[in-house]
Amino acid sequence: MEWPLYFAPSLALGNQDSGLGVCLLWTPQERVLPALDPTHYALVGNLYSRDGVSFLVRNLLARPMITNLLLCGKDLTGSGAALVALLRDGLDGSGRIVGDGTRLHPEIAPEAVALLRRSLTLHDHRDSARPEQIAALVAELACPARIWADAPQIFPYQEPSAEALPAAEVGLLLRAPSIRLGYLQLLWHVLRFGQRTATQQGADQREILDLLTVISAEPDDPAKCSYADWMPFSRVSLGERLADGRFSGYLGQLLQPEGADGVSYTYGSRLRAFDGSIDQVAALANELRSASDSRRAVAVLWSPAYDPASPNPPCLNLVQVRLRAGRLHQTAYFRSHDIYRAWPSNAYGLRALQGELARALGVDSGDLAILSHSAHIYAHDWANATNLVEQYHHPFNPRSARDPRGSFVILLEPPEIVVRHYTPDGEHLQSLRGQSARELASRLALYVGEVSHAIYLGTELQKAELALALGLPEAYHQDRPLALRQGV
Repeated sequence: MEWPLYFAPSLALGNQDSGLGVCLLWTPQERVLPALDPTHYALVGNLYSRDGVSFLVRNLLARPMITNLLLCGKDLTGSGAALVALLRDGLDGSGRIVGDGTRLHPEIAPEAVALLRRSLTLHDHRDSARPEQIAALVAELACPARIWADAPQIFPYQEPSAEALPAAEVGLLLRAPSIRLGYLQLLWHVLRFGQRTATQQGADQREILDLLTVISAEPDDPAKCSYADWMPFSRVSLGERLADGRFSGYLGQLLQPEGADGVSYTYGSRLRAFDGSIDQVAALANELRSASDSRRAVAVLWSPAYDPASPNPPCLNLVQVRLRAGRLHQTAYFRSHDIYRAWPSNAYGLRALQGELARALGVDSGDLAILSHSAHIYAHDWANATNLVEQYHHPFNPRSARDPRGSFVILLEPPEIVVRHYTPDGEHLQSLRGQSARELASRLALYVGEVSHAIYLGTELQKAELALALGLPEAYHQDRPLALRQGV
């Protein structure tokens, strides 16, 4: 088996009879290697991340002949500090580096780590980054290889399968044209990025704090809504408009004032007859009729008089509507939101309410924004939610994503790349010019509002730069493969 086992293309091999390894951390090898005598070291490499400590350990155990390790260069991510802590203090009972917290790959036997710590001498010269400094240290520490284990120790590497992925502690924005697509996005994100937490009732859940979902093109007529029969409620239970103009099912509970049998309140009773008498929906419409720019068209469903001590306070706490450019936008705030079971029916009901208000004002419905403070899926629904995601949530083409900050056309005018910025409606706003993808990417970043759009632009800019570098500007056409001549 060839050595090194891991990241061999990124390592510089020297004298295999040397017992010195050199770790440059974040300092580029190309700056340092020309100053070094390759007979003085066995290999030179970098250590960019804490996870890299495990791969460094694996390589050293697979060829137990390096007795000295020179640690130098800039420690930008704490990877050098993690390595120092490992060799100084070892691992705790859970396989993490004592005092640092980095988890070593679980396949690596603790006994092998203990042997490495006894056999390897670390020379900590972090922040020594100048080539002449490092060259002097290498010459001083040069030593012959010495075998310190009976045989190479190789531990099979297993790709990790993370239960949850890291994300911002608070705040996530999702956009979708329909409630159906937004629902699938929500399920995927909460399952993948939600933190595992408890509730006042002790239930296990995955939770994201302050998740804002914006729906842009859902019909506001419930008869035309994007309901799918795989959702965790029936079309009958969601409801429909009856012959007398009223609504059945859940839509009736949200849009009408009458309470349902056996419940202390409905959203409709809070909206249409708050404290038994206040029709807040009518008040919303009246406020915007009297002042179209008003920011006071707010309906509240939380009663400070009795909800804090209530055994079942409302999850929907606030609805606000705003008029802008002839469209009625609506924002709803949920203090607690069961994403799997409640979010889609809530969203369809809110969209129907938005449609009722828009028609009363003689305007079109705009975006529906739902802010879920505690966006969660309970443990007993994880399997069902996962099944829905696997069956119906499909990756989409980043090119088709509609970025509210605009679109971009990329052209080549040698020696420059030209990027024209347009509004979503096609109005030319500005042009940016540069000679490299990196230069333009840093300038464009402020004008891109969607991650998928940013990834798409990055690939297109790199293609454009390559066409320039090859002297073939005619080979670049946006959204097409590079038309390179045969043999190029």
